[in-house]
Amino acid sequence: MEANENQDIQGIFKGMGKQHGYDFVEANFFPFKELKSTWHRNRWKVAFRISDYMSGCGEEVLTDYSGALFKRMVNGGRVTYSDNVMCWLKSSKFIEMNRPLYLDRSRNLSFSAQGDHHDLQCAMEGLREKGLIDDMEDVYLTWTRSANRKRVGYCSVLMKVIAVSSALDSPDLPPLVPEYVLYHELVHLEMGRETLSPRHGREFRRRERLFPRWEEAESWLRRVASHRL
Repeated sequence: MEANENQDIQGIFKGMGKQHGYDFVEANFFPFKELKSTWHRNRWKVAFRISDYMSGCGEEVLTDYSGALFKRMVNGGRVTYSDNVMCWLKSSKFIEMNRPLYLDRSRNLSFSAQGDHHDLQCAMEGLREKGLIDDMEDVYLTWTRSANRKRVGYCSVLMKVIAVSSALDSPDLPPLVPEYVLYHELVHLEMGRETLSPRHGREFRRRERLFPRWEEAESWLRRVASHRL
């Protein structure tokens, strides 16, 4: 991390700390895998570790971000980000700067959409042709390295990364199974861009059931989870 970047973050967090009654504030960027920040508080002293994904956001955004963290630290509850912070996190520049770091810190990815038996990129194009998903630019698709049979897919809405378990890259499974899991994660990504958080609400379940033969796909996934293939 560049020295001047840490100087900038120190000044911003010290200024915000004074507004909340803290005379001694330390803040440094830290290479967390996810976007997270932590703090250690001792009376009127507090030390922050801030995700280095925020290092290129600019002074105004970092000031708002620091304010959100202090507010949560003092009042509790969830962090609520300003429009400035959310705009930065949703920007193409954020993805360009930080997704390579995120991928480098991800230990269980093959970094390829092409599996031995199924192709995630082709599956996404098929979903688009069926009208199940909109055109989504700059989505990174990959298989996992390990064959997890319980968590068969996950996505980072923030980084626009989708990973599908290599347990589904099997000649014993019809293409509709990894396609269904991919669709599940794409719906998460599409619906979660507003809050940058994937959720399983009523509208999500409605969208999920639009997938043709979803019941058959779910049946296959139960067989995968119970090692009955």
